[in-house]
Amino acid sequence: MKLSSSFLALLILGGLTSCDKFKITTTEEGDRLIIHEKGKSGKTAKEGDFLTFDMVIKSSTDSVLKDSYKDGQPLMMPLQKGQFKGSFESGLAHIGEGDSTTVLVSADSLFTMMNQPFPPGISKGTDLKFTVKMRKVQTQEEFQKEIADKKANEGKYIEDYVNKSLKGAVKTPEGLYYSEKTAGNGATPVKGDTVVVSYVGKFLDGKEFDKSELGQPFSFPVGMGYVIPGWDKALMMMKPGSKRTFVIPSTLAYGEQGAGGVIPPNTPLVFDIELVSVKK
Repeated sequence: MKLSSSFLALLILGGLTSCDKFKITTTEEGDRLIIHEKGKSGKTAKEGDFLTFDMVIKSSTDSVLKDSYKDGQPLMMPLQKGQFKGSFESGLAHIGEGDSTTVLVSADSLFTMMNQPFPPGISKGTDLKFTVKMRKVQTQEEFQKEIADKKANEGKYIEDYVNKSLKGAVKTPEGLYYSEKTAGNGATPVKGDTVVVSYVGKFLDGKEFDKSELGQPFSFPVGMGYVIPGWDKALMMMKPGSKRTFVIPSTLAYGEQGAGGVIPPNTPLVFDIELVSVKK
C-alpha cells in the first residue's frame, strides 16, 4: 500500500487524443511543446515554485502510460531543474496556470538519464508525450500558507465528513474514526502476525486513490511499520472476517509530506478494509 515518492515511477503506471496534428513549438532551451490551450492568468513557474496539474503520459503509439484523471487526483510537485535538454521538468517551466500543453520528451534521453532499459511498448528514437493541464502555480510561500490552513482545519473537515457520511462512527483515543459493517470472529492480530486484507482507499470527497486488486488481497506483517500507522492501529482492532470503514487523520497517514504527488500534505484518508485472515 505504500506509494512511491519518485516522480519517474509514473512512467511505468497506467488518455489524451493524438496531438500529431498540432504544431510543435521549440523553445530556445530546446523544449518541444504542443500548445492546446492558453490560460487567462499567464502565470508561469520558476524553479522552486509549487505546481498542481493533471497529466496524461502516452507513448509514440498513443499507449497510455499514466492518466491522473483516472487516478482521481491531480499531481503536485515543486518545479525542479531538468536533468537533460528537453526534459519534462524543463517543459513545465513554459506551461502557465490554466494552460493545456503537451511536452515531447526523447525516450532515449529519459531512459539514459534513468539508467534503465526501455520498457515494453517504448522504442528507441521515439518521444513520450506528457500532456499537462496546469491547475495552479504557487510560490513556496503561497503553498505553505495553503497547507497551514488545511492543517488547521483538518479536524473540522473530518468531523463534517463523519457527521454526513459515517454517522455513529466510533472515535478512538488516537483520533481514528471507524464504522463496522461486518463483525468478525476470533482473535485480533498482534504485532508480527501476518494479515491478509482487501481495501479501497478514498479521499473525503469520495475519489478513490488506491485499492487492492480483485482476487489478490494485500498481505503483510502488522504492527511492523510496513504500512501507515493508521492501518497498523486499525487492523489490530479487527477480527478475521471484519469489514470496517476508517477515517484516518493525516498524522496517522502520510502527514505533512504527502505521498508521491498522489496524496497531498495534511490529507485525511478514508479506507474500507476487510480483514480476510490472520496468520500467527
